[in-house]
Amino acid sequence: MSGRNVRDITKDGLYVSQREYYSKTYQSGDPVPWEGAFDGAWLKKAARHKVKDHKPIALEIGTGRGRGARILAEGEYTTVGIDYVLNPLKQASIKKSEAEKNLFYIQANVFNTPFVDGSFDLLLDWGVFHHIRRADTKLFLACVTRLLKKDGRFLLGCFSTRYRHPGEKKRKRNWMRHRGHYDRFSTRKELTKIFSPLFIINSIAQTSEGFYLIDMSLKSSTP
Repeated sequence: MSGRNVRDITKDGLYVSQREYYSKTYQSGDPVPWEGAFDGAWLKKAARHKVKDHKPIALEIGTGRGRGARILAEGEYTTVGIDYVLNPLKQASIKKSEAEKNLFYIQANVFNTPFVDGSFDLLLDWGVFHHIRRADTKLFLACVTRLLKKDGRFLLGCFSTRYRHPGEKKRKRNWMRHRGHYDRFSTRKELTKIFSPLFIINSIAQTSEGFYLIDMSLKSSTP
């Protein structure tokens, strides 16, 4: 572990510039590249498996304009979507329909969320993990696992080493700084090593576009 805390992370120059990049990108209201890469079919299928003894509660971190949160809400989850950038949340709220009374948006940073431990049955991350420095992975995991209920599920979509930005050629390392933000690219072996101590990995698949789609359940022994 890097030894850094939440305050260190939120003031880190790289993460500050990253946040500014997303804020500017969302300002116009135009489509953003990563929305087209989102695999809604995978999420719909994964979200069918719910807890049976109570109405499930889900959280999407890095929700943007609510692409995943809407799908979870349609799947009868009470759903909260958080993002540390306000612009897309405003846009998502405007598009929110009367039928989506079980969907809520909150501005929050995954490293400092306002929720008590064990609040959620399911947590979705499509696009946060792969913008977290490897040195900060353990802190990220601590922030995620504390939010999940016992046996809670974590659905993750992240860059594999196969992923390429438009026009990008063969890269020499497994990370890069791209347009003011940080990208990390992972192998199946690395992801298994990171998550298997804390989660039961139910499934892991790599798409032709260069994303890993991982369905995990929090181990009962996880603090």
